[in-house]
Amino acid sequence: MSDRIEVKDHVKAGECEFVSARAGNLWYRTALGFEFPVPFSDMGDASFAAREKGILLMRYIRRHADVVEAARQTQPAN
Repeated sequence: MSDRIEVKDHVKAGECEFVSARAGNLWYRTALGFEFPVPFSDMGDASFAAREKGILLMRYIRRHADVVEAARQTQPAN
């Protein structure tokens, strides 16, 4: 069983829901429960709704999934 985050599964699962705004980021949660940030600096003049289609946020899901995966790889094996 792989612990790798499958971005495609999170995007296809349905809408992402806004969770909170903190430390310069909007935090969203996928329908499968993965939380990821959207930096305020990336927003420009765009507006972000409380619910957004996963495909619209896929780049942020992928970016954070890569960060999580890199952190896992640096953890010592138990």
